[in-house]
Amino acid sequence: MKIFKIFFSIVLIITMSGCLTFRIIHYSIEFSDDFNIGKVTVAYTDIRSSEEDADKRSKEFKELIKLYKDEAFLLDQVEDGIYVKERQLFEKDGSLNAHFSGIFEKLKINENELKVKNNERFILLEISPEEKIETDGKSHRSDQNVLLVWPKDQKKIYFKIIQTVYDETTYPLIDEYRNWKRSN
Repeated sequence: MKIFKIFFSIVLIITMSGCLTFRIIHYSIEFSDDFNIGKVTVAYTDIRSSEEDADKRSKEFKELIKLYKDEAFLLDQVEDGIYVKERQLFEKDGSLNAHFSGIFEKLKINENELKVKNNERFILLEISPEEKIETDGKSHRSDQNVLLVWPKDQKKIYFKIIQTVYDETTYPLIDEYRNWKRSN
C-alpha cells in the first residue's frame, strides 16, 4: 500500500511502521497578534493497517505506540520548528485517531516552510492524485504538488488532506488500541 509521506511526525511514525495509513490529516494554525509565533494542531483520522494477518497488525500497532511515546518524536518536531505541548492517541467514532499540538516560530511541513511574501502566506506541498485538499485559503494544484495561499493577516488558517481512494482492504486498529488502553 502506498503511504503518502508529505507530513511530519506521526506520518514518519506511520511510514516507519510499515503498512499503516490514515484517512484524513487536518492542520489548524493560529498566529499570535503580532504574527511572530503561532500554535499548530495536527489531527489524524482513522489510522489503519493494510496487514490482513492479526499478529502482524498487532506488531505494527506496538511499533506505532513505541515510536509515538518515544522522546525522538518530540525532537523530530523541534527540527520542524514545533515545540510539542500535547500529543494523544484516542478512539473516536469507532476508529483510531491521533493529534498533537504545539507552538512554533517558523513552521515546516515536509521540509517546506510556511512563508510570507507580497502580503501572502503560503506553503508548497507534495501531494498524490489520490489526495484531495480542503482549505480556508486558496489552493493551486498540479499532478504532484499543491500551493496553499492565505492573506498575510489571516490569524487562523487550516487545511485538510483527504484520501479519496481509500483501500477497502485496510483494517482498523481500534481493537489493538482498546486492548493496549485496558492494560495501560
